[in-house]
Amino acid sequence: AGLMGAGIAQVTAEKGIQVLLKDRNDEAVGRGQSYMTENWSKKLKRKRMTQYQYNLNTSNVTALTDDSPTWQRHFGNADMVIEAVFEDLDLKRKIVANVESVTKDHCIFATNTS
Repeated sequence: AGLMGAGIAQVTAEKGIQVLLKDRNDEAVGRGQSYMTENWSKKLKRKRMTQYQYNLNTSNVTALTDDSPTWQRHFGNADMVIEAVFEDLDLKRKIVANVESVTKDHCIFATNTS
């Protein structure tokens, strides 16, 4: 996940909300996870966060890839999806179609643009 997507996921997880962090492969989603855990580790070291809160934050994030066999099930239970893909209109259309095919009618789909 890129900086924008990981940042959105980080702030959301810090608010106690379950987050699905999805990207195309393990390497990409791993970058997003590393971004978040590095930021939380800095806060922990500076005593701006407790170990308990660090553990809660990390447990609020579920990493998924395009190849994860369960991503559709996870997104099928989502109340809100925020896509933060770089500005490639064809890719954004593909993602919207994929996500809308598995989410429920009440799910809010938001987009983040740079």
